[in-house]
Amino acid sequence: MNRTVYFLIVTLLTFMSNAASGQDKCMNAFTGTLIEAGTDKPVEDGYVGIMQGDSLVWFGATDKNGHFSVDGLAKGEYTVSISALFFKDMSARLVVGDTLRNVVYELTREEKNIQLDNVTVTADRSQIVTRTANGQKFFLSDKARRLSNPFEALQEIPLLISDPAMSKVTMLNGKSPLVLIDGNRINSGISPINPSDIESVEVINVVPARYLQEGISGIVNIKLKKKKAPYVWLEAATRHDVPLDKGMGVFYFEVGNPKYSLYGRAAYNYTYHDDIESDISRQNTTYAQNFSEKTRNNGSSVLGELLFKWSLTPKDYFAANAYVNTSDTKTDGSGEGSFSSGESMAYVFTSRDRNESVIATTSLYYKHSFAESNNLEVRMAYNFNRNDYSTERTDVYGQDVSASDLIYNSRRNSGMLMIDYARDYDNGNSLTLGSHTSLLHDNIENNHYPVFLHNELNQYLYGGFGGKIKSVYYMLSAGVEGIWLKAAGKTNHYFKLRGSVSATWMINRNNSLQLSYTLSNTAPSVSNLNPYNISADSLVVECGNPYLKPQTMNYIGLSYTYNCGNLYLTPGTYYKRITDMIEQYGFTDNGIYTNTYENMGHFSQAQAGLDVSYRLPWGRVYGGGGWYANYFTGQSPRHMAYASFGFNLRFNKVSFYGNLNYNNRDFSVNSYTQYYRPSYAQVQVNYNFTPDFYIALALQHFTGELRTKTVMDDGSYHSVTNTRYKECCLRPWILIRYTFRKNQKRKIKLEKVLNSYEKGISIEREK
Repeated sequence: MNRTVYFLIVTLLTFMSNAASGQDKCMNAFTGTLIEAGTDKPVEDGYVGIMQGDSLVWFGATDKNGHFSVDGLAKGEYTVSISALFFKDMSARLVVGDTLRNVVYELTREEKNIQLDNVTVTADRSQIVTRTANGQKFFLSDKARRLSNPFEALQEIPLLISDPAMSKVTMLNGKSPLVLIDGNRINSGISPINPSDIESVEVINVVPARYLQEGISGIVNIKLKKKKAPYVWLEAATRHDVPLDKGMGVFYFEVGNPKYSLYGRAAYNYTYHDDIESDISRQNTTYAQNFSEKTRNNGSSVLGELLFKWSLTPKDYFAANAYVNTSDTKTDGSGEGSFSSGESMAYVFTSRDRNESVIATTSLYYKHSFAESNNLEVRMAYNFNRNDYSTERTDVYGQDVSASDLIYNSRRNSGMLMIDYARDYDNGNSLTLGSHTSLLHDNIENNHYPVFLHNELNQYLYGGFGGKIKSVYYMLSAGVEGIWLKAAGKTNHYFKLRGSVSATWMINRNNSLQLSYTLSNTAPSVSNLNPYNISADSLVVECGNPYLKPQTMNYIGLSYTYNCGNLYLTPGTYYKRITDMIEQYGFTDNGIYTNTYENMGHFSQAQAGLDVSYRLPWGRVYGGGGWYANYFTGQSPRHMAYASFGFNLRFNKVSFYGNLNYNNRDFSVNSYTQYYRPSYAQVQVNYNFTPDFYIALALQHFTGELRTKTVMDDGSYHSVTNTRYKECCLRPWILIRYTFRKNQKRKIKLEKVLNSYEKGISIEREK
């Protein structure tokens, strides 16, 4: 493994070195200041573009003191183009020689009211990628900013996959990021945003310690233009598979003025005849069994939410939120085959499961700005969750009948208090400090076992600092987490460290190198800890382990980024090591296989991959791929590969989208799963009757029905399961969406999230 990692790092460094070769070694730093003519007042948020001939060399904005700084200008002659709100545009000649330049540019105020949308910058900002210590910042093109749907506009961002039909944004690896607006968590979401108001989009792939406790692996921060300016925003959509399988209907609204705002949403989702078929073979010390199984899922969920936002003063914000989500899922199963335990006999079974849940939460938020870049935030929440799970099963072995039933009624009460402080300094440095406190109480009643109680107190303290040293951006953050828990009468407490460190070296304007390290911990969930059986299968017991400890992950990443014009390319190598890994563990007792959890020692994974994005005049194409090498304790390496491809194309009123994701297999310590089809394969076409009203048609799983094979070997227990997901087949769906906006420019600035941080309690095993 060490040879593999060493080879990958050397290859990456060589690639980076070759890409950087040929650049002018005689580079100079250039600084400048924008001031108002006839005064010494600095001009902040001015745009500066540096051109050499027809090529854009650099583009950026001034800080609050009117300063800007450019690293790595070669000797030569340039043109400086400057634009700022309420000032006349100007351009100037710049000659860079052997000495450093510090130039003051005086801008003449334009004596008429100019809206920010009317400021014209001659450079194409969308080709500019600004690096930070733990991510990258992108700008939208003028074409994207003129769109009505923000999710269509975000399709330009190379590190994101944006789905306008489902109003969803994911990272290239398929994971859902935390979305921030102006650095704040949002609740009213991306949908209400007018793309013309988007200043920049920052994608953070190295998460600071502030967010590590919540398991966040990526962040998208959308910065909006400042608004001085009652507005109305309405949106309704409905989507359905043909023939019926999954569907939804949703309605959003936001009304208000720069002082107050009320946001709300209501959604209904359903699943109809979601069918799965499996052929299962399993053996143990006393039996051999082969049977075919069919399951059918039907379910629905209803969601409602209200958010009130109030700008008390220019420096004080307040928000209050209420959120309720209910769901009801029913699963019917049946199977038939043979069972052999000395003699062969016919085997049949029937089963019925039901899972009903409610998540209700209320949250309060307050923010005080001591100054524009000096903020204190306080967030508190209370959650009540209810989950009722029941299962009935009848197994018939020849003439013998075995019947069982289980009922779990689970209740969770939880609360949290978060206090976060952040300050940005004029020299580019930043400081963050915070305290997160949470308290949780679970009460799980069962018709066969004693009441299972689970209590947890969590206290997390963190701090972080970031800045820049010459051409290197850096970020340091760390936190310590104290956990006190009691599960099924077993008491445990421990302290765990979390942290992240990253550095980004700006080699030149087209090449950068990022090195990062993350330390995080994952505490066992209630389904991991529950000691009681949740399986109605007479031959298999499924339960948790109240003695589990948290697992610890160390993650190192080295990536290189090249962007020039419309091309964006990122190769990278990554290494992950998990200690005290929580894994499924099994043992056999009197022919009954018990499937539980255990802290299984350590696990390591090496990864190498490449992501490529290219922007076309009418859209974007992107793809990626790579491989993993998995190292379980005492086992030889297990390799797996993955690949993805996507595109979005827009021609007047018609848009085309496509996505495909495939990985060949997954591994656990005692099993592996083989995938015979891509997990996601869809093409879609949208037609806009108006900018705010469109219909979408899509064909999902166009590569064929999703099929998998899972093999488990655990001591004397051996099983093979071939599964066909009947709903994941060649199936079209249709969606209609309408959006209404009025007086959008008077929208309140505050976009702070207060949605439930609680996923809810469920005794079922996490998929």
